[in-house]
Amino acid sequence: PVRDPAAFCRGLRTHRRMRERAILERIRAGDRRIPEMVEAIYRDTDKRLHGAAALSVLAHLEDLVGRGAVSTDGPARLSGVYLPQ
Repeated sequence: PVRDPAAFCRGLRTHRRMRERAILERIRAGDRRIPEMVEAIYRDTDKRLHGAAALSVLAHLEDLVGRGAVSTDGPARLSGVYLPQ
């Protein structure tokens, strides 16, 4: 059970902001595809979980593309190419 919902939500928001920053840093560093980003961001995570991690990165990229922070070669998708704005 969540005993302190406000603290729990703050933690989730903080984690999401940290992950978003990590994705933007990878794009600025030259990563263009989700597998490259996952390999760098989740380097200490069991590779069997990288598929799920890729879906999480995609969700962030969908938001970043929608907000105009990142561009892509079409709709945001797992096989897309992502560029900094």
